[in-house]
Amino acid sequence: MTASPTSTSSDAASKAAPKMTREESIRDTIEAVAIAFILAFIFKTFEAEAFVIPTGSMAPTLYGRHKEVHCECCGLDYTIGASQEVDQESGQLLQRIATSHCPNCRYRNDVLTAPVFNGDRIVVNKQVSEYQRFDVVVFKNPEEPHVNYIKRLVGMPKETVQIRQGDIYTRSAPDQPWVIQRKPNLKKQQEVQQIVYDDSLPPALLLQAGAEERWVPSIPNAAAVDIAGWPAAENAWRAADAGRSYKVSAPAGALQWLRYRHLIPSWEHWKAVDENAKLESPLLPQLVTDFCGFNPESPNYPDQEMFWTSDLTLECSLQLDQVQSGALLQLELEEGVRTVQCRLQPENGSVQLIALTHQASGDPVETIVATGTCPVSGTGEWHLAFASVDDRLTLAVDGTAVELEQRAELVTEGLNLPTIRDLAPAGIAASGFTGAVSQLRLSRDLYYRGDTVVTEPDNGMTPDPMDRSALGDFAAITVGEVGNPGYDWRGLLRVPAVYGSRYAAARQELQTRYGNRLDFTLGDDEYLMLGDNSPASKDSRLFDYYSRPLRSVTSSRFAVRRHDLIGEAMFIFWPHGVPFMNDGRGYSVLSHKSGDRSLKAAEYPLYSFPFYPNFSRMKLIR
Repeated sequence: MTASPTSTSSDAASKAAPKMTREESIRDTIEAVAIAFILAFIFKTFEAEAFVIPTGSMAPTLYGRHKEVHCECCGLDYTIGASQEVDQESGQLLQRIATSHCPNCRYRNDVLTAPVFNGDRIVVNKQVSEYQRFDVVVFKNPEEPHVNYIKRLVGMPKETVQIRQGDIYTRSAPDQPWVIQRKPNLKKQQEVQQIVYDDSLPPALLLQAGAEERWVPSIPNAAAVDIAGWPAAENAWRAADAGRSYKVSAPAGALQWLRYRHLIPSWEHWKAVDENAKLESPLLPQLVTDFCGFNPESPNYPDQEMFWTSDLTLECSLQLDQVQSGALLQLELEEGVRTVQCRLQPENGSVQLIALTHQASGDPVETIVATGTCPVSGTGEWHLAFASVDDRLTLAVDGTAVELEQRAELVTEGLNLPTIRDLAPAGIAASGFTGAVSQLRLSRDLYYRGDTVVTEPDNGMTPDPMDRSALGDFAAITVGEVGNPGYDWRGLLRVPAVYGSRYAAARQELQTRYGNRLDFTLGDDEYLMLGDNSPASKDSRLFDYYSRPLRSVTSSRFAVRRHDLIGEAMFIFWPHGVPFMNDGRGYSVLSHKSGDRSLKAAEYPLYSFPFYPNFSRMKLIR
């Protein structure tokens, strides 16, 4: 990771830049000339600077060094981080990433020879008069001012910030209530979504071995506890087109359900697949978690998925062929303490957003959160996206948010704990129309983990990591969101009641032990910065406080001062190039260096040629 003006670090310190080879020097010169022309012609009116993203702490928003993978089971094309393969100072190859789990089907793919690419090149606006929450910002590392970091701004000056079950809460004074912070617009919310399951890309190898589909026609049955009360059962829905489109001719009256169960295979199921054998046991559902497919299988990420996340978005393409009077389409999401619904009347486009709050006993309490009118009226085709994210309900039709007559905002008091309903967290119900749904996709919001560093005294210095003799002079520990990082939370994900009770107990124990030291109280010119890839980001939660006192800097351990902000990330102007020819891999022109020798280019290419620009990732940064 270099400390040059055209690079930005996200996690590790950077020393003197390594000596470049002639080929690298030529390549950098060409790139620098291209960058200069872009900046000269496009950004004449204000000061801007180009940066390179070296690591994956901001994935999926920004990619550092990465690999592109094609899943052999479901066909998903996805991206994994590869910055840990190389030493950031010398550029030498330290290790090879061998495997990764597909975020869609969890198949373990061989990625040893997958092509590797450098990180995104971005343009940063350095003339920002006022920074906004959830902006992506480049700043100087508070501990090493010569190193640039890039993170998302989540905490503003004079606030106290609390990370609670993946969400950001703030308050301005101890006697004020905590307020959840929401993304300012739907586009920003959609940009950071991560895949849970795309039904257009089914796990073919699992299905051939006898696995059940995740989306099935179903009649609710509370006795079917092994499938979260939603067993496959015949009704008006019929799978078509190899199960990727679902047709319905629903009579008026009772709702006809198509239900999603979050069925995650175990190692026994994958063993059967590898041996071309039939599955001997059914797939069982588990809670949707903060699993991040960008992070490859590695000892560095032993806790790939630990935490249940309830902020979900359900998307589908809807085709209406015939609509009766009183017809109803219902989209439903489960989120622990409540069920949320979008009730759409295709006869006239009327929309109701509903919250059903569950009681310890008796029927749930129904509340109409918001109403409105959407373009779905009569026959036709539309793409729908219903989301419950950051305690806010949204409906988008063909990518545009539906304007509602009220704010569709919810309030969650304390912890939101999962129930058995969350094993089947999404559904679509039909009544009184003939049509079809397809392109079913479930995604989740970012989950910010509540890890932090606790020092004694509060805001005291943390030890110099290079000086082992100093460790006994300070009391500084990293506190995980649920305390003991060695506890097997993944083993509880199939038993929501036990997961919920133990999670609540662990959080209470931490609160009793550390109190408000788990929160982040910011000064007059201090900001809190978090990485989008929370499991693999050294950000404000984990910043040190060692060199600042030596430089007479008194900011909080976790804070970034206004003085340290460089600018707002605006645009990815050059992602990696896309090789072509030679079966789409191009021809190797440079190879990695490993130890005292250089690998042959064919062994593990560093750059390939020819290539064309990756236009699909040239975009505004949200």
